Amino acid sequence: MWLSEECSCCSVLAIALSCRQDYGAGDKFRLVLATTLREDGYPDGGEWNATEQEGGSRADSFEYVMSGMVYRIEGDEASNEPSSRLSAYVSFGGLLMRLQGDANNLHGFEIDQHMYLLMKKLAF
Repeated sequence: MWLSEECSCCSVLAIALSCRQDYGAGDKFRLVLATTLREDGYPDGGEWNATEQEGGSRADSFEYVMSGMVYRIEGDEASNEPSSRLSAYVSFGGLLMRLQGDANNLHGFEIDQHMYLLMKKLAF
């Protein structure tokens, strides 16, 4: 489990063995979720291909990239008021992530939305 320092989000993420060897307990890393890898922000339809991309991509500056799909979104059922917290679940080909946080930070997530997860270790 990791906690964001910027948006009060908490995540549980399964990471492939090849990636885990590079990231240890206490390491700081940048994790970005994006719906496209294109630098210009245009959708790539989830079919991104590095050889067809002109001008580079967001993936170029990260060490680890996964492609996945949002498969479930849940609100905070413990409250009788409109949910102030959401959980978004993303499957990256069997590696699963639950991202939980303030509804204002997770309002853009939609079921069946294509998602990229990009990670890189920060040097401190």
